[in-house]
Amino acid sequence: MKILMRIVNALIAAAIFPVAVFLKFIFIQIGTNDSAQPILNLVGTEYGGVGVKESLSIFDFIQIARGEHVYSGMFGNSSEPFTWPKAFDPINGRLIAFAVFFAICLLIAIFIIVWSICSSKRLPVIIASVGGLISSIIMIICFNSAASVITSGAISIKSIIGGSGFLSNILLGFVGVDTLMLGGFHSGFIIIFVCLFVWTGAFALIELGDTAEKKK
Repeated sequence: MKILMRIVNALIAAAIFPVAVFLKFIFIQIGTNDSAQPILNLVGTEYGGVGVKESLSIFDFIQIARGEHVYSGMFGNSSEPFTWPKAFDPINGRLIAFAVFFAICLLIAIFIIVWSICSSKRLPVIIASVGGLISSIIMIICFNSAASVITSGAISIKSIIGGSGFLSNILLGFVGVDTLMLGGFHSGFIIIFVCLFVWTGAFALIELGDTAEKKK
């Protein structure tokens, strides 16, 4: 039974990597803001709020960087190297915290895999599972806090993308980020750590019961 527990623990923990890479990482919805309403009233109210919705995974971002995604063309013709937008300065701390706790979740999963291979002790896995669950929750809070600043309009698409020219300034001034949220991978993280806690905890309770029975 101990071998079975260790194998399942390692498999559950290893599942965090395909979840992180292939599940949707971010969801964004871009639409027209209030400054565009006078123009929308002229062309018709049926066009009000029209925008773009998109969900992207880390795998999608890799494909974009390699020029194999439908959005690759948006960046492939740029002669300037990518620079982190200065508009993100007010939320850089929260974005860094999000990235740090994202990495911590992956490191905890690696620890559980290695520990499950090397040892049958349950307590370290239980503690690591709780740590992973707490890290996932903090990660979500950090991202949502940063996203709320963007969706509030405090950081505009114009300030993020930049762009020059009269037409570019006008067009970027009419759009804003309506929704910005994690795409779903975070739910996978939480499910994985909860499963690890429940699975390992169940074996620990069984062992405690057997020990008490033997002593009796």
